[in-house]
Amino acid sequence: MLKIKINIFLFVIFFTLLIFSGSDSSILINSKEFKTGSEVLLENSDLLLNKNVAVISNKSGITKSGEHLISGLLRKGINIKKIFTPEHGFASDDKYENEFSGIDIVSLYGEKKSFNKGDLDNIDVIIYDIQDLSVRFYTYTSTLFLTLKYAIENNKEYIVCDRPIISRGDYVAGFMLNPEYSSFVGMIPTPVYYGMTSGELAQYLAYEAIDSKNKNLLKVIKMVGYNRNEDYNNFNIPWVNTSPSIVNVECARIYPALCFLEGTNISEGRGTDYPFSLFGAPFVDSEALLSELNTYNLPGIKFETTEFIPASTGLSYTPKFINEKCFGLKINITDFKKFEPFEVSIAILLSLRETTPQFKWTGKNFIDKLAGTNLLRKYIDSKLTIADICNEISNELNLFKESRNKYLLY
Repeated sequence: MLKIKINIFLFVIFFTLLIFSGSDSSILINSKEFKTGSEVLLENSDLLLNKNVAVISNKSGITKSGEHLISGLLRKGINIKKIFTPEHGFASDDKYENEFSGIDIVSLYGEKKSFNKGDLDNIDVIIYDIQDLSVRFYTYTSTLFLTLKYAIENNKEYIVCDRPIISRGDYVAGFMLNPEYSSFVGMIPTPVYYGMTSGELAQYLAYEAIDSKNKNLLKVIKMVGYNRNEDYNNFNIPWVNTSPSIVNVECARIYPALCFLEGTNISEGRGTDYPFSLFGAPFVDSEALLSELNTYNLPGIKFETTEFIPASTGLSYTPKFINEKCFGLKINITDFKKFEPFEVSIAILLSLRETTPQFKWTGKNFIDKLAGTNLLRKYIDSKLTIADICNEISNELNLFKESRNKYLLY
């Protein structure tokens, strides 16, 4: 009997030490082998027994073995009542729709972007597990923010399974969000490139943006064996497209540099085999553009001229210039640790402005929503240099970095 009591006591102490509140609301298991937050949660799924669970995820929520978190939780006998999906959801993969049959799958994209009244009436805990790209305009950040805010306001436990940063974990750049330009493609009060894991971001949002007074509602399941400066490829997580046009690791790293082109009349490569890795238009002079961009001597990347013809491939966004030959450039990353997507994006926009008379902003200045401000557009039109633009935003970036540092877990 004494041995049993001692074992129970040690078990309670063990899990008490694993769960932290406040700015380090995290669960950590000591191990040298890398594990995603979802793998750590599955190893400790007893924490969820006898609870009604809702999961926010998409196809990217897998472990190193390729098993989806939801599949693993079901295998462990966890009672999943609802599945909520961000933009793109599970709709393009019948495998998961069949595997998760019998569980309500609710989209959080379109008119409904967060929980509605009644969605969580029978839910004890919400679990978030999505691979993001650590950029504000990737809409999963808005899904995280809105659902976390709702959960905190309604006193619901919210667990974030942490995942690696695909690009650079130390890179912070871009304009802070001006609330006047807030939208679903830019909702969180961070720079465009915020350099945080989803767990770190959740803590920042909970305690800086939402200003949660209850430090026990948010829990982050920390990764094991993670180094924010390590190459994502070394973690051996099977690649799953994080969204239809993010088709590999290099694409995921270049995307933050080319997404601003969505606010222009220049193709960002949708409808080709290299989305967000090449860009151009029928009226672009590739050689002139290449020559102009090479004057910037941008570190970590190389440009090469290319031609491409976008096709309609069933994407949720209709590609620009379908069935038209486009001329432009392809980006190859030579050293991702030196690659600076914000500086590259400015150089590309300035070079297009300089070499392409037909270049223009589109979508009622959609670029302002992507940038979170109208200043980027105005600076490009005024032909400010990269150094001048970076200098203009340096003070607000430094203030953000001070706040960010409080929530870094690795």
